[in-house]
Amino acid sequence: MKSMQRNIKRGLGIILVLFLILGIYLCYALFFYGDRWFANSYNSRVRMDGWQPKIIPGDILDRNGNILATTKETKEKNPKTGEMQTYYYRSYCNGSEKARSIAHVVGFHDPKLGRSGVEAFYIKYLMGYNNSFLERIYQKALLPQERGNDVILTIDFQLQQYIDDIMGKYNGAVVVLNAHTGEILTMVSHPTYNPNKLSEKMEGDKLYNRVTNGLYPPGSIFKIITAVSALENIEGIMEKEFLCDGKLDLSGEIIPCFNGEKHGNINLSKAMSYSCNTAFAQLGVDLGRNNLVKTAESFGFNQDFLFKDIKVAASRIPLKSSASSGKLGWTAIGQGDVLVTPMHMAMIGAAIANDGIMMEPKLLKQVIGRNDKIIKDFEPKQFRRVTSIENAKIIQNMLKGVVEEGTGKTAKIAGVSIAGKTGTAEKQGENGEWKNNAWFIGFAPVEEPRLSIAIVLENLPEGQTGGTAAAPLAAKILKKAIELGY
Repeated sequence: MKSMQRNIKRGLGIILVLFLILGIYLCYALFFYGDRWFANSYNSRVRMDGWQPKIIPGDILDRNGNILATTKETKEKNPKTGEMQTYYYRSYCNGSEKARSIAHVVGFHDPKLGRSGVEAFYIKYLMGYNNSFLERIYQKALLPQERGNDVILTIDFQLQQYIDDIMGKYNGAVVVLNAHTGEILTMVSHPTYNPNKLSEKMEGDKLYNRVTNGLYPPGSIFKIITAVSALENIEGIMEKEFLCDGKLDLSGEIIPCFNGEKHGNINLSKAMSYSCNTAFAQLGVDLGRNNLVKTAESFGFNQDFLFKDIKVAASRIPLKSSASSGKLGWTAIGQGDVLVTPMHMAMIGAAIANDGIMMEPKLLKQVIGRNDKIIKDFEPKQFRRVTSIENAKIIQNMLKGVVEEGTGKTAKIAGVSIAGKTGTAEKQGENGEWKNNAWFIGFAPVEEPRLSIAIVLENLPEGQTGGTAAAPLAAKILKKAIELGY
């Protein structure tokens, strides 16, 4: 009998502990993921009814007050009642084709197709669900129609349009950040679509936001991570020289420099300027798996980004402890299984520019309520320190050399000092042909870095690289941003 009582008590104790763990996990999930669950496009409770909306969503504006999205009304025949009624719908950039440039930022809010972008992620502000209890009672009782709050974004509509135009038929992504605050000044994804014309046939992956969700092999831009790891873990690395004869044999795995170019005896700075694969592949072996992965993870690899303002896919460096020297070499130059998003690479460039401090990317500048009352204001937030000030300064000088004398010469702007890194990641197409993803990440001006940029262009012919395709576009974009006062 006593034995049975003890077993019952133990069983009850185990059940209580399990309930406690479940409760703690539920609280954790609600705290970190609650807003995301609420904003999910499948949450029909916060969807606008076009015929009888309980709440009219607020407007979405850029940082300069340009209206990017608003609610309009028209007279249409209600298919349910057969009568002419007022129909409410969201209009983007006043219904014009200019809406293509902001499609992946603002997204859409459609009664049938759901929501995406800011229209989804900030739905609690746009529908006024963040308002106080008294405000909601006031609107229900005294206003003819409840209305949500206006959302002001950090992006610049003029810069968005400019980038959308110069990207032309390129597929890829561009993002520009304020390196000190994390403000997203622009993010453009191609191909794009017109959110005013959702009834049109959407071919391919036009709805896909490549800036935040596109995972690409980084190629040589990853050498920034490898260089930081070398500074942190290899004593006297700045005095060390590498002998490059155009290729490196790592246990039968041949890693060549671009076009088999032989760089001869070079130090780490020159290896960065000329993007020497053999030097960085050797560094990967010298560092070993643990050091390389540890540094990459300090920059945000292999972890979820639970940012308040934006969803960003997790970048990956899936390097096993049993990785061969060849695998280490390929990983150290950004090939192999390494995958990154353009947003994350812009954050990495911004962290180097910001003396080793990585800021959270911010898309929300203000939430404005009734009577122009500011409900929420922009607050920069530090994500983490990724490396020391001393190491960041060293990398800054290296990246300045890339643009002044190395593979990034085409990113030069008259009168402005630019620092950056080119990258070219090869991939084999379905028909066996080789294509390039061309990268450039960088910051400007070098003396007082304010702007951080990441650009990737997809599926280019073999002859087009980060230096020949991405860097010139980056120069135009940075020049335009500086002209606009950033």
